[in-house]
Amino acid sequence: MDNTREPYVSGAFYPDDYEKLKEYIEGYMNAETPDIKYKKLIGAIVPHAGYMYSGHTAAYAYKLIEKNKNKDFLIIGPNHSGFPSYPAIYRNGYWNTPLGYARINSELSDRMLLKSDIIKDDKEAHIIEHSIEVQLPFLQYIFKGNFTFSPIILGNQGAAVARNIAETIESLEEKPFVLISSDFNHYLQYDKNNELDQILINDIEGLHILKYYEDIKKYGISACGFGAIAILMIVTKQMKGKIELLNHSNSGDFSNDKKRVVGYSAMIAYK
Repeated sequence: MDNTREPYVSGAFYPDDYEKLKEYIEGYMNAETPDIKYKKLIGAIVPHAGYMYSGHTAAYAYKLIEKNKNKDFLIIGPNHSGFPSYPAIYRNGYWNTPLGYARINSELSDRMLLKSDIIKDDKEAHIIEHSIEVQLPFLQYIFKGNFTFSPIILGNQGAAVARNIAETIESLEEKPFVLISSDFNHYLQYDKNNELDQILINDIEGLHILKYYEDIKKYGISACGFGAIAILMIVTKQMKGKIELLNHSNSGDFSNDKKRVVGYSAMIAYK
């Protein structure tokens, strides 16, 4: 199929076999459905590590997303290479995974490009970035392919970039579900990592945008998608919504290594 991005971390972060991948996700989706009372879902924060480490936590958000009527997703994650520094969008076409093809919402991509003066159309920037790719099998599984998405990765994740993209989302007449892909703190000892994750969680749940950025600097927070998270915080605050933690874990919960762990949170934004 023309204009298709092939998977980059299939067979590494998640199985590259159709049946095995479905089996993996099905097992995670057996998690208990979170008891959240809401009128409207705004977005979610999900991790993007290897499924064996973060799939359990991600499923807590996807259990709620599964019930959502809005199947148009704006997926925002970090550009781990840091280059390019501008927010890069993959404007149209398809992304391929072992579960099939996922279609990009070109109309949404074009609206984002038109309304923001910092987002650029750059497919090449997405080729070796995994933060958005690992979310697609979950969406393909729960919606049987009946969804669209527009992917944006961030190099510069500063407050001004987050504000620009949040205001762009706010200006849209038909708002997508804002799905944020981010792991939390990286490579600290188990208890210390959890301690810093909790600082981040408190700021996110409180929608304390300024304090959030201050604490990232003060404590050396190493959440890789902190700017993407800030976008959802700003959008949620503008919509007078809330963000709530659904599940938290770290890689040490699923491995024998508790000296250098990575934190994972599933959080839901709603009204």
